[in-house]
Amino acid sequence: MSNTPPATPSKNLITVDGFVVDKLTGEIVKPSVFSTPADYQPNLRDCRSVDDFERHLKFVDRRKLPAHTLHPLRDEVDRALGEWRRTGVDCRITVPQQRLLEQLHGLVLYRNVIILLLADLAAKLGTVESNLMKKLRVLVDANMLSVYTSRDGSIRKGEIKLVVNPRLIFRGSDNTREGYIREWYRPVGSLHLEAVSPVGVAGNFAIVA
Repeated sequence: MSNTPPATPSKNLITVDGFVVDKLTGEIVKPSVFSTPADYQPNLRDCRSVDDFERHLKFVDRRKLPAHTLHPLRDEVDRALGEWRRTGVDCRITVPQQRLLEQLHGLVLYRNVIILLLADLAAKLGTVESNLMKKLRVLVDANMLSVYTSRDGSIRKGEIKLVVNPRLIFRGSDNTREGYIREWYRPVGSLHLEAVSPVGVAGNFAIVA
């Protein structure tokens, strides 16, 4: 039987780019246990690329979500029209706004978030990339939509993130939707519910030109 004591791990070993390296000699000792990143679900508000969003959706069983229909949107159109007739406050959803919202409805896979390549979104909305922001502004200016791109440093270059007012479009439970609605209308600067917010600290109020 050998009396040799067990080897003590060297304090000179560090992890670099997925390998265990001796920091004195530079020798690669072995692959690190951390060389393959663990599969995890990023928070929805932290998704800053198409890849992040796809990784998030891998953990969502969308078959268990409520039916994704246009009824809530059309109910909101009727409610806004009724409010205008009763009070004179013009909160109507115009026909162009409704048509664009119905197009976005078909692109929402989960909650009220859309993340796509700029070129793909433009094609799906029947426009060109150079005209995309102008097309979306009809909703942005009415607080029906928030837009995030690489211009504000929140999304990968060439991609775009849309967050739709959850009163109009939402794919999830009614209870979750209510939390998103409260967050959407929360005044700027107040405490916000990070657990339900699909965006970061800037919130739904950050608008890209």
